[in-house]
Amino acid sequence: MSDETIDVRPPAEGPTVTVKLVVAYDGSAFHGFAAQPEIKTVAGTLMRTLERVLRVPAIEITCAGRTDAGVHAWGQVVSFVVDTDALDRCGTVELQQAVNKLCAPDVVVRSVAVVDDAFNARFSARSRLYRYTILNDPVPDPFLHRTTWHVAAPLDVRAMILACDPFIGEHDFSSFCRRPKPMPGAEPVSLTRRVLSARWEDTGDGILHFWIEANAFCHQMVRAITGTIVEAGKGKKRPGDIMGIINARDRHAAGDLAPGHGLCLWAVRYD
Repeated sequence: MSDETIDVRPPAEGPTVTVKLVVAYDGSAFHGFAAQPEIKTVAGTLMRTLERVLRVPAIEITCAGRTDAGVHAWGQVVSFVVDTDALDRCGTVELQQAVNKLCAPDVVVRSVAVVDDAFNARFSARSRLYRYTILNDPVPDPFLHRTTWHVAAPLDVRAMILACDPFIGEHDFSSFCRRPKPMPGAEPVSLTRRVLSARWEDTGDGILHFWIEANAFCHQMVRAITGTIVEAGKGKKRPGDIMGIINARDRHAAGDLAPGHGLCLWAVRYD
């Protein structure tokens, strides 16, 4: 994006508003969501674009869930605070149109709304819903390779459905997460999460969707769960093994990570 003719104004000292965006993106070209210096990320792209469109020097955004490199989103939620004058100059409809003109098709703002000042995309969320997509077919599909995990070996979908049940409820998911580095003097980070639902959907033509919703997710949790269930589908694990893997609280007990490009943050719920 060129910065020519951009009138960037100093921050106002007047009232502010909180803005909520619902954002979709193809994560293929990004090194994850979180902003990083000199690296192309979704947050970095969004912040620079919002600053340009709103003509303010700095925008800090909060997201409902940070996605890893290659992971996609259909219903990511982002919130930020901006001075009222800046938004009035632009308007919500114009803001959406301008951001999409600059960022589409890789990043698209699906909706813009002014919300209560207490709203926070991360901390106000009640749950997050993810969808993982698998193409289970001997032959790859070049038109699906950016958004699906191609598994050529036949999968026992019944076994995969049975393997879902143990995940539902509140558990310590240490077996399915990258354990965060301990901070000196800080309490250990809890890896306990509450899974509200987990199910497989066979849409035909070899397309399988794994839907999982939880109050929150640990780092790489969905990909580790998916990879483990696929091992059950291949006959390398039994559905009855899953509870023992959860109780082991050992990452080595579970399966390999499913690739990031099959994963999509589908929706975030706030009620």
